Amino acid sequence: MKRSPKFLKFSFFATLLSFIAGLQSYAQMQPGIPKPRGPVDLSDTSNLVIFIILPILVIIGYFFWRKAMKKRKEEEDNQQ
Repeated sequence: MKRSPKFLKFSFFATLLSFIAGLQSYAQMQPGIPKPRGPVDLSDTSNLVIFIILPILVIIGYFFWRKAMKKRKEEEDNQQ
């Protein structure tokens, strides 16, 4: 089974690209920056606000926005 030169060229460049992408991701890890370990401590007020309250507010806001958009669309359809 003979491989075409075009296929070999593509596979070489794909391998090279994946190798370079791996090096770039390793190069972005900076020393001295703390990495998160373990579960989030929700007894701290800031963590509670960031991880619980804000996502709930965003979800509730999305439902209100979606309801308002449906209402506007219905009003536009009724005017026409």
